[in-house]
Amino acid sequence: MESDKKKEKVTYSKRIRYLRRLILTTVAAACLIPTCICVILAVRYDRLNVRYEQAKANLDWYRERYGSETDILASGDETLPDDSDAVPPAAEEMDIDYATVDVSGAQNPEDIEGTRYVYLTFDDGPSTYTDEILDILAQYDVKATFFVCGKASNKYTDAYKRIVEEGHTLGMHSYSHKYSDIYSSLDSFKADLDKLRIFLYETTGVWSRYYRFPGGSSNTVTKVDISELINCLDESEVTYFDWNVSAGDDKSGANKDRIYNNIVNNVPRFKHCIILMHDAADKKSTVDALPEIIEAIQAMDDTVIVPITDDTLPVQHISN
Repeated sequence: MESDKKKEKVTYSKRIRYLRRLILTTVAAACLIPTCICVILAVRYDRLNVRYEQAKANLDWYRERYGSETDILASGDETLPDDSDAVPPAAEEMDIDYATVDVSGAQNPEDIEGTRYVYLTFDDGPSTYTDEILDILAQYDVKATFFVCGKASNKYTDAYKRIVEEGHTLGMHSYSHKYSDIYSSLDSFKADLDKLRIFLYETTGVWSRYYRFPGGSSNTVTKVDISELINCLDESEVTYFDWNVSAGDDKSGANKDRIYNNIVNNVPRFKHCIILMHDAADKKSTVDALPEIIEAIQAMDDTVIVPITDDTLPVQHISN
């Protein structure tokens, strides 16, 4: 009888231990499974967020060039303009790395002593980052040059005006930035130039005298001989400027460190150094790198940062 009681007690204890393990296992599973699900969802969220940011940058890029969806629909054309040469920022790359291009002539005379002149230039603006760029320039008391496009949206009016009011140089970079239109004929190029020049005058009161060809004067897209386009600028009393140092921020994968190195490592090669950067919705890395770039240049001996003026010696890839 006593033996049966002991066996029953042992069996009972085993059941208790089994139930205890079952409960602990259930509780652990109840905690672990949601944790694993959360980790998986977090990873997927990060991936989707990256895709979202890229899609948003691309959307901003299209809106800056073609206008809002409402504007497109209001125009009666529900398709984007034919612009086969323009591509979203994620895919846009230049064939030539102008961070290391050798520009011969007076703009790079090794035997000239004295001050090095550095010109910070920004293409494609204004954009969502223009104000931030201007804030940084103001912080370091630096003047730059903005080669802008034509963006009639009211949200950019103040940016155009601020560029001028704060003492920066306002240059032209075509109204539409649509290679297929600008470079299709001499008449198209002239019409685009006049449209932008008048737009900027009506917006800021400045009759701009400086131009940068989309893609540079050495671009291989134009269907018109570049010398004809240069003559067109000459007749309009407009000087064009290329660059001898590039941030490389138009290339996919460009980050803050790479942009900084592309600029700071190449500035010492030139006495007259015109730096190409971009002011666009997908160029946050350029904005992030700008303060350190300015500090590094200002720390160089006999070096000053100035805006382009009538006295600036042009850097030109193609001379007429």
